[in-house]
Amino acid sequence: MIKQFKIDTNFKKFLLKVALFVILIFLSRALFQFPIELFKIQIFRQTIANRLFSKIDALQVLLFLGLFFGFYYRERINRVKHDKPSLKSSILLVIAGEVFIAIYYVLRGATNYFNISSGVNLWLIQGGILLCFGITFLLFSLAVFSKDYILRFIKEFKKELIISAIAGVIMYNAMAFFQKQWLFFSKGVAAILVSLFSNFYHVAQAVTDAGAPVLSINDFVVSIGPPCSGIESMFLYTAFFAGLFALDSKRLHKARFLGLSILGLIGVYAINVLRLFLLLLAGVHVSPAFAVGLFHTNAGWVLFVLYFLAYYLIIRKFIYIKSNGSVKNVSKK
Repeated sequence: MIKQFKIDTNFKKFLLKVALFVILIFLSRALFQFPIELFKIQIFRQTIANRLFSKIDALQVLLFLGLFFGFYYRERINRVKHDKPSLKSSILLVIAGEVFIAIYYVLRGATNYFNISSGVNLWLIQGGILLCFGITFLLFSLAVFSKDYILRFIKEFKKELIISAIAGVIMYNAMAFFQKQWLFFSKGVAAILVSLFSNFYHVAQAVTDAGAPVLSINDFVVSIGPPCSGIESMFLYTAFFAGLFALDSKRLHKARFLGLSILGLIGVYAINVLRLFLLLLAGVHVSPAFAVGLFHTNAGWVLFVLYFLAYYLIIRKFIYIKSNGSVKNVSKK
């Protein structure tokens, strides 16, 4: 038995370091991507040749698995002790990681500069890109968690980490499939945004050849395509609660769980509408390049993670069966 929700020292450090790891990725991306988008440096643009996978989708899946893994196994994670960090070593590792991100952008630019779209050269560049991602991920992990902690963590969760990695690949591909069902949700988002903005701005509507709604507010035009539909966040949210139910069905108040899960799913859709609302405001009053670039790419998953964490921590005390005034343990040994 555990108290309703007590965050012990080692688990708290784990959560803080996971948050730091994500922030580090976000800031590193912004460091390179913002000037590229601001000054429209076309040589570094993303194309089919240099886009091996959706990095934002992969980051969302990674965050989802990290949150699920962390909260489900929090008692075991709390037993894994942290080392005293070496600031100098961490800074050097981060700098090394940034170097490999720079190499990734050089390789990405090479496909455009030399017009490489097939053949051995493309395979070599794509292999180099994957290697840069892998090395950067490792260096950032070492900078945040330390080598000894990572080794202890792997020893404690070897089987669970392998299963999570397989689940991550499946989820990434499943999300790509569900993204094809975006149009229905995009139309709903567009209708809500029109009703919100029409009282204060001149709003015009159109559709693309693919049927996506297009909104024009003053001189700022945006298409409500697949990334704006909210279907990715809804998929991740549903996957989390489905996994929670599969693992903890005997410990749950099923009616409460179902009702609060549905309510939370509606909230996920509302958060996506809020993201688009803020994006349009940024495009009208700040900068169209900023709105459709860095803000559009990152605001969605940041808002989703904040909403998800807050919502789960609130409803957790209501969805689990209590015994003698405490919530039954939901982490397995």
